[in-house]
Amino acid sequence: MKQYLNFVQSRSNYSFKYSFDLVFKKVEFAFFCFLSIVFLLLSRFNGDFSKAVSSSFVGVSLPIAKTAAFPFNATVNLLTNFGGLIEAKKENEILKEENEKLRSMYVTAINVSRENQELKRTLQFITTKSANYKVARIVGRTHKTFSQKLYIDAGQNRDLKVGSLVSGNNAAIGRVAEIWEDKARLILATDATSRIPVITSKSRVRGILAGQNGDLMEILYLQKNHGIQVGDRVFTSGDGDTLPSGILIGVVKKVDKAYAAVEMAENIANTDIVTIIDY
Repeated sequence: MKQYLNFVQSRSNYSFKYSFDLVFKKVEFAFFCFLSIVFLLLSRFNGDFSKAVSSSFVGVSLPIAKTAAFPFNATVNLLTNFGGLIEAKKENEILKEENEKLRSMYVTAINVSRENQELKRTLQFITTKSANYKVARIVGRTHKTFSQKLYIDAGQNRDLKVGSLVSGNNAAIGRVAEIWEDKARLILATDATSRIPVITSKSRVRGILAGQNGDLMEILYLQKNHGIQVGDRVFTSGDGDTLPSGILIGVVKKVDKAYAAVEMAENIANTDIVTIIDY
């Protein structure tokens, strides 16, 4: 009986609490609706009041939002920094390996240079003419079938000389053919009027590289069974002492008993800057 009375009492307390909560929620809902209507009317008739309320709300909510987002932002920053540290460590290892290689190459170059100097002293070697380098930009190109020419933005104002060898990014491309005050015309090695003394890399065969107004050039004055092979690199020979020697100009693409076709090593279409070698 006592348990029953306690159950009835607890049930009545629950009913009272539920009713109170329900009434409170209704009053709260009505109060917020009233405030919304008041703020809406005030914002319609008074824009400054709306701005002041918005600023106050932002000022109150912004610190709360920052505090709530702090753990998430800290975690993201930690993960990002950790990933950056891993990448930096990998790059550091690669740089260390490259640095060691460069050091060894530097030491080797010093030794070769010293040996070269000693050999020159022993042989009483007479040094060749020095070369001066000038950089210019290509400002014009010809697209004629029987003319392979370029125009650069340097001329007499840069003390250019007719016949100077011109190099692109990786290899020689031609020579200076005509000079004006601030412009110059270049004749490409592929032009039919171009003639450059050359030597091959492996067979050490000398000849004259002549243009054919096409993609391939021909080495003239070859003997039969010359020994040139496909893939041999072709360099300037310096014969005649008018051009510097050892400048790459092309690669052998076709070979016959008395014929060798050479393709230019430099891609002219992708070349914008050239170097004029004043020898």
